[in-house]
Amino acid sequence: MRRWSGGEGSRPASQVEASNINDRIFERTQVINYWNQRIEMTKARWSPKMRANFDDSMREINEAVTKSLDELNRNPHDEFSEQMLNVSLNKKLELLKDFSDL
Repeated sequence: MRRWSGGEGSRPASQVEASNINDRIFERTQVINYWNQRIEMTKARWSPKMRANFDDSMREINEAVTKSLDELNRNPHDEFSEQMLNVSLNKKLELLKDFSDL
């Protein structure tokens, strides 16, 4: 049975909840995008080994972010998935900041 949200017109509650998830991470994504841009400006100076280390770490973090987002889209009130998403986004931001100084 589908739940319908009273204040969102004809959008199903699951779409409204998914939208709220996206709203919650929008600001953090903007900060991550800023640091990504900084990385792209310096990445050409890195050694192949350093670039491979960064890419491998970023791939692992992105997989964890995607997994958490997928779970939150299925179950927007899953506190564990939300915590895992926060941890993954924090790791991503930390990695970007660390590598931006190299």
